[in-house]
Amino acid sequence: MQFDPMPMQSTTQLCLFPMAPALCNDAEEPALLLMACSGSKLDRDARAIDLYRGVMYQSYRAHIRSDTAPRVLILSARHGFLQPDTKVAPYDERMTRQRADQMMADLSSYLRPGAWPTRVGTVMLAGGAEYRRVMRAALARRYGPALPVMHETNGGIGMQRSQLGAFLDRLKPAFRDQIGQHANGTPIFRTYGRIQAGTLATLRYRAAPALPARRARILSVFNGPSGPMADVEVEEFVRGRVKVCPRWVSVADLQPLTGEPA
Repeated sequence: MQFDPMPMQSTTQLCLFPMAPALCNDAEEPALLLMACSGSKLDRDARAIDLYRGVMYQSYRAHIRSDTAPRVLILSARHGFLQPDTKVAPYDERMTRQRADQMMADLSSYLRPGAWPTRVGTVMLAGGAEYRRVMRAALARRYGPALPVMHETNGGIGMQRSQLGAFLDRLKPAFRDQIGQHANGTPIFRTYGRIQAGTLATLRYRAAPALPARRARILSVFNGPSGPMADVEVEEFVRGRVKVCPRWVSVADLQPLTGEPA
């Protein structure tokens, strides 16, 4: 299949079992996960997301999916807020009440404003009470009146692990990288989860399973009246000949192809 190049403040407690659709992030903005550091660490320098080996990080690794991954910031009791890729040496420091008070009294030294996204969907605070107290103060400092809707873990560590897993399981893929808009103002994006403009996908119409699958080139994605949609070019047989036709199709009918150029 040949294509021409493409032109280029409220806080709520999260239940142990996922129930409410409000836990899903907004369709146009990725979720933000703030995680407390852990006492259990590797014995060598590593990226922050790899350094911490506590049970909450075990749950994170078990439930994270590449197409729905939230933005993550880690609150270190020593260093403050860290991006996941920040290289960190092992250390031993706990988030006591006194340490939390110290951080909140000099929050700007630990906030690292450049690490925070400009816009976010729903937010999860995952960690003990003192960590979450600092997290709430940081969110208020960073976003002010535009403070996102937040959910927090609570209870024992087993319950908190379940709550974190439930939060990650309920996340939906996010639209990313706006590249324009339709005439009616609907934003057009380059990426939705694993669906990305400029790549090829297999198109299978769920509503018409008898139709054979065909390949489609993805041009853009957007949030339609019935859910995520893709603007594609697809091979159709017209009067016995193959013709590349434009279509709007449901993202759910597309399966990304890997290893093939568009």
